[in-house]
Amino acid sequence: MPSPEETDQEQLPDHAGVAFHPPVMLLAFILLGFGVRALVPFNIIPDLVAQVIGPIVVGLAFVFFFWALSTMHRSGSSVPTGDPTSVIVTGGPYRYSRNPIYVSMIVLLFGIGMWANSLWFLCLAVLSVFLLQWGVISREEAYLKRKFGSNYTSYKSQVRRWL
Repeated sequence: MPSPEETDQEQLPDHAGVAFHPPVMLLAFILLGFGVRALVPFNIIPDLVAQVIGPIVVGLAFVFFFWALSTMHRSGSSVPTGDPTSVIVTGGPYRYSRNPIYVSMIVLLFGIGMWANSLWFLCLAVLSVFLLQWGVISREEAYLKRKFGSNYTSYKSQVRRWL
């Protein structure tokens, strides 16, 4: 007969149960950033600097994102937050950050903000960090600890959450 703890584990869904899907937040914040910028422009740097630095930062965000994504696919793990996780990914960018896809999203917002020369995107990038921590990362970490136990705890102790 299974113990009460084992029975509880079997009844829990095999996913993180996040509060929202991060790509939806990213798209909403990009649209919001451009909307607020159109109403209340708030430049932060000279336009020439913005046109040089912005695309570079956006490009780096995409490179980091696709590196993380390809590492996840090669490991056989799922990417969508609502799917079960089959393995703890520790290679590629996951050696430096437990959340490289989320890091790339924050960097993307920052880069768009630089390129669009708008403080609003930078504010949204900071807000994203807090929302991701509250609504996604804390739930994913609880799920991974529940599912993988000491293997995840060991990984978590060796790799930073962000960078």
